Amino acid sequence: AVFKCLLTIILIGTITASIVGCVMVVYVVGSFRSDAGIPDLDNISLNETSIVYIKDPEPGEFKEHQRLGGTKAIWTDMEDIPLHMQHAVIAIEDKRFYDHYGVDWKRTVSAFANLVLHFSSQEYGGSTITQQLIKVLTKEDDHKIERKITEILRAIEMERNYYTKDEILEAYLNVLPLSSNVVGVGAAANYYFGKDAKDLSLAEC
Repeated sequence: AVFKCLLTIILIGTITASIVGCVMVVYVVGSFRSDAGIPDLDNISLNETSIVYIKDPEPGEFKEHQRLGGTKAIWTDMEDIPLHMQHAVIAIEDKRFYDHYGVDWKRTVSAFANLVLHFSSQEYGGSTITQQLIKVLTKEDDHKIERKITEILRAIEMERNYYTKDEILEAYLNVLPLSSNVVGVGAAANYYFGKDAKDLSLAEC
C-alpha cells in the first residue's frame, strides 16, 4: 500500500511536470521570433587592449611597441588561431560541435537527467558552443526555463540561417572568458605566454 501510494505520488508529479513543461515550451515557441535575439557576429563589441605601434626607420614599417594594461581582449582571426586550440576547445566544451545544428540533444537530456537523478557527483551543463556564444553576447544568463528554451531556439536558427560553424567558433574563441579579466584566446596567449595565438605550441594550446 505504501509502495502504491509513493508510486502514485511520483506519477502525479511526473505528469504534472510534463504538462507544465509542455505548456511552457508551446508558449515560448509560439512567442519566439526567428529574427530576434540573434547576435550580430560582424559587429561584436569588445573592450580590446590598446596596442602602440612605432615606425622602424630602416625598413619603414610599423612594429608593435607596447600593449597597454586594463581590459585584456585582442581579436584574432580564425586563420591565426592554431588548429590545436580549436580542437582543444571543441573537445572540452562541445565535442559534437560539427555534428549538431546548434543543440546537442544527447548532452542536454543527459545534463537534465543528472540534475534530477544525480547519477553523477559532478553537475555539468548541456549548452553547446553556439548556445554559450549566444549567452555571452546577449548577457542573458538567468536560470529560467523560458530563457533556456529561447536560447535553444536561437541556437538552431543561428546555425541554420545565419552563420557557419567556423564563424561561430571564431566568435566564441574571441569572447571566451579565460580568467584574470582575459577575454579570448588572442589575449590569453599574450597574457599567459607573451606571444600571439598563432605562435602557441600544442602544450600551450
